[in-house]
Amino acid sequence: MTTMDPPQAHVPLTDERRARLREMIGDELDAAWLYDRLAGMSDPQSATVLSRMAESELEHATHWVRLLGDERYPADLHRPSLRVRLMAFQARLWGLGFVISQLRREELVDIQKYVSDPDSGDLAEEEREHRATLAELGTQYGAVGAVGEGHAGVGAHGASTFRAALFGLNDGIVSNLALIAGVAGVAIGSEAVLVAGIGGWLAGAFSMAAGEYISVRGQSEVLQRQIAMERDEVLLDPAEERRELVSIYRAKGLSQELAEQVAAELSDKPDALIDTMVREELGLDPDQLGDPWRAAISSFASFSLGALIPLIPFLIWHAADWNVDYWALIVGVVASVIALAVAGLFTSLVTSRNPLYSAGRSVFVGILAAAVTFGIGSALPFDL
Repeated sequence: MTTMDPPQAHVPLTDERRARLREMIGDELDAAWLYDRLAGMSDPQSATVLSRMAESELEHATHWVRLLGDERYPADLHRPSLRVRLMAFQARLWGLGFVISQLRREELVDIQKYVSDPDSGDLAEEEREHRATLAELGTQYGAVGAVGEGHAGVGAHGASTFRAALFGLNDGIVSNLALIAGVAGVAIGSEAVLVAGIGGWLAGAFSMAAGEYISVRGQSEVLQRQIAMERDEVLLDPAEERRELVSIYRAKGLSQELAEQVAAELSDKPDALIDTMVREELGLDPDQLGDPWRAAISSFASFSLGALIPLIPFLIWHAADWNVDYWALIVGVVASVIALAVAGLFTSLVTSRNPLYSAGRSVFVGILAAAVTFGIGSALPFDL
């Protein structure tokens, strides 16, 4: 195996190169740690596969350590990054299928790095094997982007719902925090702040739910109409649809003979031909048209959860019959900052950005919106 051969450096070991090698060592140790943790959450067969992948990642790290010329690199003292810790946490909560698509993206990044590195040896090919293995596991666990039938549970729908929930949570926090801060700037001691917060929560949640329902319902009806038209074309004029399918496969690079053979075999199975034409000609997945009620309920719940965070301190102050003052606003802002930071950390798993960057950006945007509306409210010549 290439990783065990004495490495021959083709790139000079400058300070910049050494820093780059240490970064790659850290990435490989992160991957080894994550695969090892995922193995502990999986069934015995999958655990064996993941454990082998963890060992392979350790060998990759060893390759770069030896190239660096430091056989005593403290691999055992490596602290896993926040990013992989979050991925392990997600997998523990929602299952392995939830993170496999992200793992495949991570392996693709490694392939891109190693293909262009003259000192990588066979590491790019081994990362391709890892990616193929993850695709097989994805089929088993119902991961996003996996080919074939997955187990019931968290898969494409789960990940899509998770993303929508994250964005709805952010919307709820920022919009209601900004509204509450704006009204507090006008009259912090007035019940108008509480009324505005409750109104902002309910109006925003119902508006989000209604908008999402209408959007998904309308899109689903359009797609269903397109699928119905394609079904009619296949049933009423199968010869024309067969010619179209041949043209599609020819455009994809198949030979005329192979394209005609595939089209002929599919033409003998009308349901398969309809499904294929819908996917190939229309670019639609009949199984992913969207559920408007699920979308509406998810949007309502996620927005409500976010909107309640800056509102709860004012509800507590009111229930305790305390004078509503700036302490309620401060507590609401602090709670919102914490929630935005946590949401930002998990958003980084969707966007593949640095977790601290995503958390900081979410907090900055929320604080900025609240500060601007508070400033505007304080400047208004009203007395409530």
